[in-house]
Amino acid sequence: MASSAGQRPFNDGPSILNQPRVIPGAGPAPHNDSRHGWAYEKPLNDPAIAEIWCYTPRYGYRVGETIDFHVHSTRTVFEIEIYREGPTPEVVYRQAGISATAATTPANPHVVGCSWPVALQVKVPSEWRSGFYVVMVRVHDEDGGIFEREHFFVVKPTTPARATSIAFVVSTATMNAYNDWGGGNSYHGEGGTPRFKKAFPRTSLLRPWSRGLIKLPGGAPRAVSTAELAPFAVPSLPAHAYAHHYGFARDYGDASWALYGKLFIEWAEAAGYTLDYYTLHDLHDDPHALEPYRLSIVVGHDEYSSWPMRQAIEHQLAVGGNHARFAGNNIWQVRYEDGGTTFVNHKDETTDPLLGTDQDRFVSNAWDLPCVGWPLAHTFGLTGSNVIHAMYGGAAPRSSGGFTIYRPWHWSLEGSDLYFGDLIGGRPDCIAAYEIDGCDFTMRDGLPYPTGKDGAPANLTIIAMAPAVQHEEDHFNGTTATTMNSVANPSIKGDGMGLPHLEEHEGARHPKYGAGMIASYDRGVAPGDGTMFVAGATDWVVGLQRRNWFVEKITRNVLDRLSDSRPQAPAPRRG
Repeated sequence: MASSAGQRPFNDGPSILNQPRVIPGAGPAPHNDSRHGWAYEKPLNDPAIAEIWCYTPRYGYRVGETIDFHVHSTRTVFEIEIYREGPTPEVVYRQAGISATAATTPANPHVVGCSWPVALQVKVPSEWRSGFYVVMVRVHDEDGGIFEREHFFVVKPTTPARATSIAFVVSTATMNAYNDWGGGNSYHGEGGTPRFKKAFPRTSLLRPWSRGLIKLPGGAPRAVSTAELAPFAVPSLPAHAYAHHYGFARDYGDASWALYGKLFIEWAEAAGYTLDYYTLHDLHDDPHALEPYRLSIVVGHDEYSSWPMRQAIEHQLAVGGNHARFAGNNIWQVRYEDGGTTFVNHKDETTDPLLGTDQDRFVSNAWDLPCVGWPLAHTFGLTGSNVIHAMYGGAAPRSSGGFTIYRPWHWSLEGSDLYFGDLIGGRPDCIAAYEIDGCDFTMRDGLPYPTGKDGAPANLTIIAMAPAVQHEEDHFNGTTATTMNSVANPSIKGDGMGLPHLEEHEGARHPKYGAGMIASYDRGVAPGDGTMFVAGATDWVVGLQRRNWFVEKITRNVLDRLSDSRPQAPAPRRG
């Protein structure tokens, strides 16, 4: 076991960041399960092939705490480099010549964990700022080949809210759900088929991340296709084809840090905002962690949360704090068991042993189940349970990709020069894409209002909307991979493939239609005091990456107003 005593200064010798990168697909081929038709990354344990992975027992650490790196490698030594993510990567640690072993890995590590030995311990030094830290582990082959894989951890602030009033929360629960390293995840796995995927209701946190969930090459496609779709052309899922060809995780496009959180924090830090970093797991361990902050932020694909994670947002709002959600697809409640090392999510709630017990409010399925009794809209105003998809496969593939403005006088649009009916973030940016959140609404005098049927607050203000569909429309009789199963809804008729439909009258069947939204509501008396703001789209961050002026302006307005301890006077309200 190596220790941090052998730590080298980060400017000593060549940097992994500046060396030639491993080309896509380099290294051993992932394990292939022919029954499923997809390759899952796991050890081959062939001494002729170089391989290495690592994991840590936790995601969040503070200065002075020790990080244990559990490592498996077919080479006797490896090197590690750690850098802080940001507008410019900041290398903070590098060490080579660390001893490693080819550890024994269980047959189902995605379920039970890896149980690898600790190869390196690093004590977090005082100079490491709060942030998202990428870990690169690398081995060299005799012929000059290189195999490297990545991990991450977050350094939390030593003193909460001392340097900033803004807490940024990494969506680690959603990353858990999509991590298929070792043989599967919450959606699919070994033993399934391309059409009938085998979901795993219990998966382990004690394993590496699938390739692509932390880092991606430039140009890796997102989950959505933004290309214009020709008449009668088959809608595509470009990330799946890319992942299959280059050996990345099947679901990297759904949950990669590189496509969501990374884009936001690079923009925010470059714009001069200081952030304190947490993971959702930190909120699970301490539901009061956000109370010192004026504003907490979640971005990208934030689909999963536990009861304590959601309580953390509620507690912050209750003491006058604010929450900004630039994210979409808020649906699932999860549990963490086995000392917090097992992720539990039952896609079929009837298989959860808590159902029907005095603990069934913690059933690991949709938050909006009657037994849970805590609809998501009560907290966030919007939810992914109403509508989910836009510009994803056959779901609104020719949509504008942007949000249409309905209330240009809202405070979040102040100084933006936006008019009623204006479109923001449309093609080619496509910010209203992939998975987005909305609420049940009605139109009065040309303006949208929440009905409250789904628990949305009566004072929720709908600022902008974009058409969305609960699942993909099928124009090809189930012959394409873009027609995907959706969450079962007992009030909706099915089509025999698990796809829910509504029926206005005989012969007029259609998926559940609705709209993704930008919306806000106030919990407190003073403006900006106990305020929830939601730009309900996974791909809002693309507008920041592409420097869309309107998206940047709205984001700045939200951050400036809701993080300021002296909120601005309210803008005039109409409608």
